[in-house]
Amino acid sequence: MSVTFNKEDLPTSTFACGPSQVHPQIRKTPVCDMMFERSHRAADISTKGLYHEATENLRKLFNLPQDYTIIFFLGGATPALDSVAWNLTKKSISGLNFGAFSKMWCKKIASCLEDDVKKDFKEPKEGEFFPSEKPDFNASLVIMTPNETSMGVQITDEYLKDAWAKKGPDTLIAWDCTSCAGGRALPENCFDIMVFSMQKCFGVGGGSSVMILSPKAVARVEEVKQIRRVPYSLDLTETIKKAQEKFQTLNTPSTINIWMFNEACKWMLAHGGIKAMDALCKTHANYIWDFAAKTDYLKPLVDKAENRSYTTVTLAITDDKIVDADISAALKATGMPNLQDGIKKYSSVKQNSLRIACFPFVDIDGVGQYEKLLNAVDKIVKDLRSAK
Repeated sequence: MSVTFNKEDLPTSTFACGPSQVHPQIRKTPVCDMMFERSHRAADISTKGLYHEATENLRKLFNLPQDYTIIFFLGGATPALDSVAWNLTKKSISGLNFGAFSKMWCKKIASCLEDDVKKDFKEPKEGEFFPSEKPDFNASLVIMTPNETSMGVQITDEYLKDAWAKKGPDTLIAWDCTSCAGGRALPENCFDIMVFSMQKCFGVGGGSSVMILSPKAVARVEEVKQIRRVPYSLDLTETIKKAQEKFQTLNTPSTINIWMFNEACKWMLAHGGIKAMDALCKTHANYIWDFAAKTDYLKPLVDKAENRSYTTVTLAITDDKIVDADISAALKATGMPNLQDGIKKYSSVKQNSLRIACFPFVDIDGVGQYEKLLNAVDKIVKDLRSAK
């Protein structure tokens, strides 16, 4: 279906959940200014340059302890999550599975560990979006996803703090923060491992990720060497050493992505830090929820407000005659490049719904871009209803 719009009424931001909207200034930067032709081993790029600066800017943004190791990992979050499971699990692993990405970590990655590793993953019961049962906080590794990209569900701050307080003496807490790092002010230093891809809140291209390790996690890597062999590209031994000693990576990274990441960190620090980014994401999400409340066809997919992510928002479509794919197709038909991927639901989500990124850079000025998007959605729905 084609809906006619005036171009000035349409948003210029990208609302897809990754790769997501970059900072507006980066859109104007020539590629030749992004250090894409330089060696990742050159001291003025790594040890004394970009990689060092990006590491310290992230440390400042997240207020990380000086003894936490920051690694720019090869590939997106998926291989990084593989690496966490294989390098840091001893004889037991537990966690929460409540969406496509937490399921990938629990079922597709951790399930490949040896048969003698005890695996205990809690899932939502029928009618739930978040598990009522808690994971085993005495497992050697506890894996959690504070914000689920797929369904817009989040783990509360209180839950994350409680997990840290209750963890066993030989337990590591690992977070996949791909959907919220840079946009949510998480409880500080309540983790041993944090992993995230750069393509969400930081607005970086795909294929690059960050891993943050506590001293206890670094020590665990050596312990696990006595238990299993880890494939070279996933083994963290050399990776940790290079990051700690030279601010370098094991293999050639995307220097452009690290440059974009550093620029994002610098802008965030200059504009209020992580608390300001948290407030900006909440502003975006609250505008969406308020808009939905005024319609007769949208409502939050997640009933409990405390478990609603405000970095990626998912709205249920309550009118059976309106399909998310039709709305997305109408946006795509505008020909606007930023709307080509639409705002349709994630592929594995069964509910008829819309998923909208609320990351900081989607609208650094407030909600003007969201107002245009949702007005366009309302116009599409009215046209769909009149056509049917």
